[in-house]
Amino acid sequence: MPAAASALRALEALDPTPRINSPTAANVPGAKPHPPVKPPAWDLVLIVDTGASMAAWYESINAFVESAYKLGHFADVPVVSLHSQGFDPNRSVFDSVEVGRAGLGDPERKKIVLVITDAVGPAWQGQTLKRHLAGWSRTHPLAILHVQPHPHWGRSALKTRPLNLRSAELGGPNTTFETQVPDFEFLVPAEPLPDSFVVVPVMEMSKRWIEQWCRLLNSSKWVSQQAVVFPATPSPDEPDTLSTASSTELTATTPRIPQARRESDPLGAEDLVVEFLKKSVSDTANLTVLLSAAPLNRHIMQLVATHLMPHTGPEHLAEILSSGLIQVIGTKDPGSAPYDQIVFDFLPGVRKQLLARQRDGQKDCFEVAQIIDKHLAAVVPAVEGLAERIRQLSPPDIVNITEENLPYLEVERDIFQARIPRARADAVHRMSENIERFKKLTHSVS
Repeated sequence: MPAAASALRALEALDPTPRINSPTAANVPGAKPHPPVKPPAWDLVLIVDTGASMAAWYESINAFVESAYKLGHFADVPVVSLHSQGFDPNRSVFDSVEVGRAGLGDPERKKIVLVITDAVGPAWQGQTLKRHLAGWSRTHPLAILHVQPHPHWGRSALKTRPLNLRSAELGGPNTTFETQVPDFEFLVPAEPLPDSFVVVPVMEMSKRWIEQWCRLLNSSKWVSQQAVVFPATPSPDEPDTLSTASSTELTATTPRIPQARRESDPLGAEDLVVEFLKKSVSDTANLTVLLSAAPLNRHIMQLVATHLMPHTGPEHLAEILSSGLIQVIGTKDPGSAPYDQIVFDFLPGVRKQLLARQRDGQKDCFEVAQIIDKHLAAVVPAVEGLAERIRQLSPPDIVNITEENLPYLEVERDIFQARIPRARADAVHRMSENIERFKKLTHSVS
């Protein structure tokens, strides 16, 4: 990611005023050796998607943001959150305070705007987000940085098309772009552009793609770009808030984001698991099966991946989070949850289906349990000794269940039920009864 951010150095050409002493200036006696440095003329505004499926990319995004700060080519690098998934039904897609602080839409200050996203949150299906982006594109140059590689963009809500673009004004807003439709008629007839539109370039989060976009902004050359075409004036009728319920309305063409929690699945857990494992690459499939032995948040998922499958990356975790197998527990934003708070779970029945597909159930579960025991036992007493209990085939006899440790205990119960049949059946049955009794009591009280 530092290499990707370094590609933004090319934008220095938009503000050629020297920042330091000219090397050819005469060293006149009495002159100040370090005259005041002129601040850069441009801001870089980073709009970061905070949807649940973005949790896998936070480390990469943090590295990109940090590198952008260190470049020194921008006067300010404000970060604006894009709430693409409605964990709080009353929360707007954008926070007005953050937008105001960043000065988006203010023509008095030169800004370059980058939207970092996987584009699978429900907000990308509606008009509110498009209205904001189209509006800011009329004032600032704006582009979308897609965290997934180009071949995977079809899984998202961004339907890009190749266009040839040329900027009529150095560093001008998107409305200054001249547009040509590439002549691919010998392959597929080109779809005509609508009468009134705004073009927004879309690029991979890589040095090569960003350098190509920089050429569009700092030269008058024609540049080939993948882009989305938004209506110049999208419908204003849609509210700025996003209901959690919208994330559960999945169709064949809707990206599969982590869903709101539900107690049963109409499609059937086995069918969901078989479909996902058949379509996913082997590393993603193997990591998913390993994670079935773990309670889920982004920290634990990254720990398991780092220790047991170190050759995997955020793209594998992102594929799992957008697999359609994951649900969100509660209404809090998973990205801001502490490392011991469980925010994801598999859909009902999915965990046991995945556990049944482990190559060596006791060994795989033991290795995952060692990681959880080592890193979380100090703050989650319920997992202390988990690895040893699995090795000894001995579920706990007495369990003090709380709201905080319930997700951990449910995973332990599922492990013993699905993968360790030689464990003490009476203790497993008693543990399961206590968990269900606690859940019913909690549900009746709430």
